[in-house]
Amino acid sequence: MNKKKIIIITTGGTIAMKKDEVTGALVPALSGEALIDTVPGIDDGAHIEVREFSNIPSEYMTLDRMGALAAFIESLDTDEVDGYVITHGTDTMEETAFFLNHTVHLNKPVCLTGAMRSAVAAGTDGPGNILAAVRAACCDNLYGMGVLVVMNDRVYLADDVVKSHATATDAFTSASFGPVGFVSGDKVVVRKCSQKRWIGNVQDLNARVWIVRCGAGMDDSLLAGVLAAGVDGLIVEGFGCGNVPLGMASALKTMVKKGIPVILTSRTGHGYVEREYGGDGGTAALEDAGVISAGGLSSQKARILLILAIGNHLSSSQISARLGEIQ
Repeated sequence: MNKKKIIIITTGGTIAMKKDEVTGALVPALSGEALIDTVPGIDDGAHIEVREFSNIPSEYMTLDRMGALAAFIESLDTDEVDGYVITHGTDTMEETAFFLNHTVHLNKPVCLTGAMRSAVAAGTDGPGNILAAVRAACCDNLYGMGVLVVMNDRVYLADDVVKSHATATDAFTSASFGPVGFVSGDKVVVRKCSQKRWIGNVQDLNARVWIVRCGAGMDDSLLAGVLAAGVDGLIVEGFGCGNVPLGMASALKTMVKKGIPVILTSRTGHGYVEREYGGDGGTAALEDAGVISAGGLSSQKARILLILAIGNHLSSSQISARLGEIQ
């Protein structure tokens, strides 16, 4: 069987870090080629080409860099390329994966992976994760499923994956449905499904969209500051199904009246925003006032979608429709 051609794009992160001898802190250290050299047997089943995009901690990742990465992936694409693996820091991996899923015009597998332990840590997980991602990128059954995250031998949809633990090697999980595939040895077992992708223009990523998390008894003081700051949009992490403190409800409705799109998510991290409860702070009243439900999207992913939507000049009703389409 002919080997497939996989391009590995390195961006940095813990997977490419070592400890500084003076400070003891992790710092970027391995080049793209050096990183791939740590993976035994990586080219047994695929022709590998390595391209270094950046070597930064993932907390340095911005939407402009994500946009440049999307363009970089597409610039490398030819008929000879069968799939892509992107090594990335784990802190913002789910956001980059989500962004790429809705901006990259490819149906070939694009698999993000990384490491929870540095390149020199005992039991480093980086090499195994890279190898698993390469095998996933070679898998015919993952063609057309959108951008994926491959960590700890599990394959997740970009729209659904979350980092749910700060340090554990099994930190990544699915918010609602579980992994769509497993890497077992040289095989990839896939539960066939797909993501509804919205391919947005990435030229304008300058919208200022903030995230506000609700706490019991909060009033509108923080929202007054948000209004004064002149934001272009707001993401609200509500309680449970999306309810907010009574003291915040009126201010959110005022923001909508001023033409500022407000998207409502749940701070729980799992489940969906639902029109379950009445009252001024309930989801039903907020939606009736024009606040947009994020469905099952996390606040960080809803923020990225809203920035893309504003950059593409979508109205609030169009933004709501887009959110509905990708759920």
